[in-house]
Amino acid sequence: MLCGIKRIVTQYRGLPHQIYILLVARIIVAIGGFVYPFLTLFLSDRIGLSDQEIGVFLFIIALAYVPAAMIGGKLADKFNRKWIYFAAMVMGDICFLIAGFFCDRFFVVYLIIAGYFFMNMGGPVLSAMMMDLTRPANRQECYSLIYLGFNLGFAVGPLLAGMLFENYTRWIFWGEAALNFIAMVLIAIFVRDTRPDQQEIEAINNDEERAAEAASNESLLRTLLHSPIVIFFALFEAAYAFAYSQMGFVLPLQMEDMFGISAGARYYSVIWSLNGILVVILTPATVLLLKKKDPLLNLAFAGICFGIGLSAYAYTKDLVFIYALAILWTSGEVISATNSGVFIANHSPVSHRARYQSIYDIIQGSGKAIGPMVIGAYLTAGHSYVQVWQLMGLICAVAVVAFYVMYRLQKHKQHGPECIDAPDNEHIVQE
Repeated sequence: MLCGIKRIVTQYRGLPHQIYILLVARIIVAIGGFVYPFLTLFLSDRIGLSDQEIGVFLFIIALAYVPAAMIGGKLADKFNRKWIYFAAMVMGDICFLIAGFFCDRFFVVYLIIAGYFFMNMGGPVLSAMMMDLTRPANRQECYSLIYLGFNLGFAVGPLLAGMLFENYTRWIFWGEAALNFIAMVLIAIFVRDTRPDQQEIEAINNDEERAAEAASNESLLRTLLHSPIVIFFALFEAAYAFAYSQMGFVLPLQMEDMFGISAGARYYSVIWSLNGILVVILTPATVLLLKKKDPLLNLAFAGICFGIGLSAYAYTKDLVFIYALAILWTSGEVISATNSGVFIANHSPVSHRARYQSIYDIIQGSGKAIGPMVIGAYLTAGHSYVQVWQLMGLICAVAVVAFYVMYRLQKHKQHGPECIDAPDNEHIVQE
């Protein structure tokens, strides 16, 4: 037991020191995530928007992510990544700082859109910095550590925001701006620019084991055409996101239907508390168990957890079993989150890292964005919650098969047919 705990802890030792700085910064940013958890309530109670208007507003924020991510990715691949990230996030902070002074006027809506536009610009830039600071051998540990830190911070942030929202609404904007700025100062002082120089690029170009990361002088579209596996990967990750989005849309409606409005809301909130606790517990152990496996194989396993965990909601009304299923789908969430970034990093040309990440984020995020809208129409057409969960199980099953086929094809390409059935031992290179 003690030996296992020691192995879990020691796997995070010896990582690049700047990863630990990013970890602290991400925890602070997550703690300061005050606005988004209360955005719907704020727009309804403070600004007086209708449900339909709120839906349109949230869709605009989601839609604005596309140009924001593309702009951020393009700039990060051409210029100093650290300062592009710093500038984008601080511009977002300025928008939220000003929003605090206008939180009782409709004008605040435009400031919120602008704030999230700039912060979304920073997403692909940070991901590219992570790719720069890591190598295939330590990416599982690095990505999982940052993911774990973000979840630890996010477990605290909404609680603080909840205490501020009722009587100190302005401070959910000012507090987020202040904490985010502190994180940016840490990055500005302690993290060097990570964009690879010519020597680093040549080292990657000459490393046969990192052939997929070799630099390219071609356009983004041409490089993607040479590596279609990245697009297929993003599409099937979008299928997982589509299915997972029903946890925030269909499940609360179903629990309200089963247990009533008051009890259903309480029971539903417990599910997400369990999810937060399980993420912290499962992430280090899952990485220790699966980090030597190919990310595609791990993602197929994640889909099995998603498929069983979500589709089982079609067949139970037992509250204990409903809670127990959180272990399964949270496992899928952890495996997916800690392997998707690794795969994109391992398959992104060093010259296009931020843009590859932005393309992945856009495609994968589309699944999450359209999930509630599509399933809302599906329910309106007369289908039941049972049929929804059965459909989610089918979608996950298709994605599982797709990831496994991609894994086999990739392994065949790397090692030839004679190695396709070889076990994933340590001597087999993880692309």
